[in-house]
Amino acid sequence: MFWNVAEQVTQQALADSLLMPITTEAEVITEQGVDYLGYVVTPNASKKPIAKAPQANPFLPYEPSMYVGEAGEHHVCLLNKFPVLSPHLLICSKTFIPQISQLCLADFKAWLLGFDARDVLGFYNSGPLAGASQPHRHMQVVKADIPLEPLIESGSLPFRHCLFLLTRPSAEELYQYYLDALKVLSLIDDEGKCSPYNILLTERWMLILPRIINNIEGVFANALNYSGRFLVKRPEQLRWLQQYGIMRYLTECSESN
Repeated sequence: MFWNVAEQVTQQALADSLLMPITTEAEVITEQGVDYLGYVVTPNASKKPIAKAPQANPFLPYEPSMYVGEAGEHHVCLLNKFPVLSPHLLICSKTFIPQISQLCLADFKAWLLGFDARDVLGFYNSGPLAGASQPHRHMQVVKADIPLEPLIESGSLPFRHCLFLLTRPSAEELYQYYLDALKVLSLIDDEGKCSPYNILLTERWMLILPRIINNIEGVFANALNYSGRFLVKRPEQLRWLQQYGIMRYLTECSESN
């Protein structure tokens, strides 16, 4: 329900020099028959704030120029001011909720409002070790091809994960799958505290995987990497990634089977 408005808000923000895309054009890196996409950051990336505490919170209050719409009673839809892909939507809680805390049903209800096209990809980074740069609860939504989708759907990923195949899922169904995955992957302790993990979500499947480190040799990984897209600081890091092995890198950032 957000995409038409998001396009208009994006064009206005670009015209006003308020939106700061942080990537170059994608470069294709082929490994084992998969065409991964690699991006190099632009100077805009240095302007992106990395919040260490709720007091330095770009979502509370948010910039009015980034506002797209209401996402139910408890969430708001904003543009990502520093997009990798554009439009890049953020579904943010209206009050501060820690990114590392367990998701609730209302989060999935708000998140699903962004899924009104087949090419929508949602992703979630639970905490810094999973690639989150902000501590305030936010789910992300982009429109993008998914290089790793055939491998994901085949169930042959070499790292621990839970995969749920979907047919027009409801928020209630997704939430129950999510709770199941937390238990199966041992991502939640007796006190309700979550270990780091990523979620990738389409209208066809949901993938949940544990994370143990957020970078190797300064190449950082968040959930979007597990769709087959990589963002690096320097071109030579793409060469390193290709030599190191992309699937090896993804596996070592998570937990091998």
